[in-house]
Amino acid sequence: MHDEIAAQVWGAVSHWVEGRHEESIQTLATLVQKQDPSMMYGVACGIATVAQAALTKMHGHHEHACLWAIKTPDGSRPEDGIPPHHLFAARFIAANLNNDPETALALYQAVYNSEDPDLWSACMHTLLAATGEAVLAATPEGGQ
Repeated sequence: MHDEIAAQVWGAVSHWVEGRHEESIQTLATLVQKQDPSMMYGVACGIATVAQAALTKMHGHHEHACLWAIKTPDGSRPEDGIPPHHLFAARFIAANLNNDPETALALYQAVYNSEDPDLWSACMHTLLAATGEAVLAATPEGGQ
């Protein structure tokens, strides 16, 4: 079962990289329909692992002294200008890069249990899109 889910995660990211965004989102929607919230956390972690690989390819492997963080161009608080679903994706990926599963789980639970019925879905879509874009940026031939 886990191999099938992993294949679907890879498929969703691959579709995004190939510019087939609707197919990518449909693959994610199929996972949502078939998996419980716990397994969807695993899906989110799988997507973030792909982003981690792409970002590591672009920026190199850093020792434990490195901390990935979210920074705004003007120095303002990220919450003040970044939409929640974009902020979730960035923070979730950063938590995985920082090897911080507690923060990743807390972020996931916060959006999953949000009073906004559309937030979790938007966060998952944005996580998938951000990962696809990271793969494209890390792979010159990614979109070809």
